Amino acid sequence: MAFIFKKTVTRWLHQGERVTAAEARRLIKQGKPVEKVKEQSRKWYIRLRLPNGQVKEFPGYTDKKATLAYAAELERDAERLAAGVIHPTDKFLRESVENHLADFQRDLQARGRTAKHITLTLSRIRKVFSVANVETLGDIRPQAIRDAILSLDVSTETRNHHLVACKMFSRWLWKHSKLPDDPLAGLSRWNAEVDRRVKRRALSTDELRRLMEAAERSPRIFRGLTGRDRAALYLLASYSGFRASELASLTRGALALDSNPPTVTVEAAYAKNKRQDTIPLPANVAEYLRDWLRTRATIPAPATRLWPGTWYVKAAKMIALDLEEAGIPVETESGRLDFHSLRGTYATLLARVGVNLQTAQALMRHSDPKLTAKTYTKLGITDLGETVRRLDVALPTRSGDNQKDSVQGNT
Repeated sequence: MAFIFKKTVTRWLHQGERVTAAEARRLIKQGKPVEKVKEQSRKWYIRLRLPNGQVKEFPGYTDKKATLAYAAELERDAERLAAGVIHPTDKFLRESVENHLADFQRDLQARGRTAKHITLTLSRIRKVFSVANVETLGDIRPQAIRDAILSLDVSTETRNHHLVACKMFSRWLWKHSKLPDDPLAGLSRWNAEVDRRVKRRALSTDELRRLMEAAERSPRIFRGLTGRDRAALYLLASYSGFRASELASLTRGALALDSNPPTVTVEAAYAKNKRQDTIPLPANVAEYLRDWLRTRATIPAPATRLWPGTWYVKAAKMIALDLEEAGIPVETESGRLDFHSLRGTYATLLARVGVNLQTAQALMRHSDPKLTAKTYTKLGITDLGETVRRLDVALPTRSGDNQKDSVQGNT
């Protein structure tokens, strides 16, 4: 049985202005006059006793007749649910999306997702849902979501990011029995290659050497990093594939430069895949890093960050300044250079020495080999041409050559 009621709400007033309960307590301690007023809420509420004896409350409307109609509808649904006429998840279809987004956020936090990832994911979902006029779970329809994403004035790759965020949420709703199925399961990503607005390129070995030399010569200090610090940073990024945030987390203890082979380890808490990963390093890279550590003013303790500070927030600007000093253009027809290009450089260096895709995938720490092969490996026509020149080419003997050989044999 359901009945409607209005809640009693306590208001606190100071000099005719409404204040919060915390502010009211503070004012009372200071001896200032505070008025306590009790009044009924503007909105009606519904109290429903379910067939199993459980009592639940639901917010209604400011209109009494609309609330009575909603209460009758909730009562009928409860009886049909008890009789097995409707699916248990049907009760969620009229619930606000925002309530479930709050639960989804808490679940992401419990799974160890970073604050940046959570904020970006939720903002993308809310943006799409706002365009698609999604207010309740029942409003999540694949065609509406697809049309809303297509209407965004962004690149195809960014559209895919919005789609992935929405699909994450809809799958979470289904897995947590809030929807009978995943309504967005059938939506697939668009081909980002036809509309790639930001295309990165890898550095050649000559460009990488010039970048490091320019950084070493530079007297500029960028957010606490000297030129030599930045040169060592660029080198390790290019021969480990570590991202800027992962490099910023590295301590002296993460480097095992005297082991065989030398290695660098990123802890699970800072790795994108949330796993502790150890990557082997070339011997001459380890030697450069040893020399860099010896020349520092103070030798860092094992727990000391190698590149402390907030440089990773402006890593693109940092490397752009050093690229300019090295005479290397940031933008070319082949693509743009930024700090993340060093990760692509690592994949390309692996491809140039003939590392197979499975090994490259493991070193790049990718879950999908397609990402390694398609996105990060930036082989140019010169690299491909060098590979082709090493092929063993079989050509048929031309008839003219046979006749010439025959004439020469008869003389």
